[in-house]
Amino acid sequence: MIEKKYKRLKEKVITETLSNGLKVVMIPKKSYHKTFAVITTPFGALDQRFQINNDKPVDIPAGTAHFLEHKLFEKEKSDAFTRFGELGADANAFTNAYQTSYLFSTTQNLNLALIHLLDFVQTPYFSEKTIAKEQGIIGQEIQMYDDDPNWSVYMGLMGLMYPSAPLSEDIAGTKESILKITPALLYNIHRAFYQSDQLTLQIVGNFDPDEMLRVVRDNQTTKTLEKVNVKTFQAPINQPKIIQETKKFDVSRPKIGFGMRLPTNARTGKEATKFVLAADILSDILFGEQTDWYQNLYNKGIIDTEFETSFDLLRNYQFMTFFAETTEYEALTVAINNQLTEYKKNLDGKELVFESLRRATLGEGIQRLNSLESIALRGDDVLFGTNLFDKIMLLQDLTYNDILDTAEELYKNAKLQRFVLQK
Repeated sequence: MIEKKYKRLKEKVITETLSNGLKVVMIPKKSYHKTFAVITTPFGALDQRFQINNDKPVDIPAGTAHFLEHKLFEKEKSDAFTRFGELGADANAFTNAYQTSYLFSTTQNLNLALIHLLDFVQTPYFSEKTIAKEQGIIGQEIQMYDDDPNWSVYMGLMGLMYPSAPLSEDIAGTKESILKITPALLYNIHRAFYQSDQLTLQIVGNFDPDEMLRVVRDNQTTKTLEKVNVKTFQAPINQPKIIQETKKFDVSRPKIGFGMRLPTNARTGKEATKFVLAADILSDILFGEQTDWYQNLYNKGIIDTEFETSFDLLRNYQFMTFFAETTEYEALTVAINNQLTEYKKNLDGKELVFESLRRATLGEGIQRLNSLESIALRGDDVLFGTNLFDKIMLLQDLTYNDILDTAEELYKNAKLQRFVLQK
């Protein structure tokens, strides 16, 4: 076992990679009654083509990662959720662009719940009948998303920024794409992306690390899991041809999405996490509620409390977004463009603002250490291999020069795109 200590935070992370490749990350918290466990594969909505060994490459329909997440819970004669309930554990799962995770929390029967988590994730069962049933259920879910104006403006903006790219497709897919999903496809995907060396099991809470590792190792020795070579293919990212677009939708006020597509960022590890932290604080310095820019637009009725900004770095995608609900979107477009164009002037003399925001962000991070779920899920483990403790340490060492360097990289050649949802 490898033990890494974070002395300033009085935390430690214990890591062990089993002989079959399964990575086990343990964060013991003896003062807690609850334990939280999550097993994750770096397979998500962005993965749309793969190859096993030297077989023919396989295309993955949009929505398949999310569909597989749902179907793994259902077995031939049982349901994984039911068993978790019998053990007194609360279970859930989620899929995003770059990962699928299965999780539970419990104050009792930890060993049995952990074994159940490993078993149901690593032992798939798919049939034509259950897939047909799920296609109907997820089809209804897709319709709900289609009727949601906030989701529609987000997806509309992604389609504008990244035409025909996986990021522009709904994580749930479309009614047409999920009809292409078959048992054979799901078994192949599970074979490729759910093999042991693709999985990371993270356990946080009240447990003995040696006992947990024994339970996991004993469980894994009972399984005969095939080892395969997997190759994934990155979809091409086309250049946007349209700067702005308007879509008709039943909304009381127009909903607006602004996007700033940025060049591919090759950063990894702590460097990537630090860059994201700096970009987030930079956004607050220029567009946060405390700024004169925000207050001026708010007082004029150009924006309201619905205005928000975000920076994302996801594999080959790097972009900044702004969302608002306003009839004055032409004025807002001018205001955002001006703030981006004059970023050097607007950042001049903002050292104290930066320090205040850095401390506030640091405080939020430290508060999250009280949540086992946040410790397990609020890091950049899948994207960059950094956990919540790493993020807090990076925040402590962040400087204003880091902010200026980040602004120069992000805003120097900024080009804004706009998507409008209105009646």
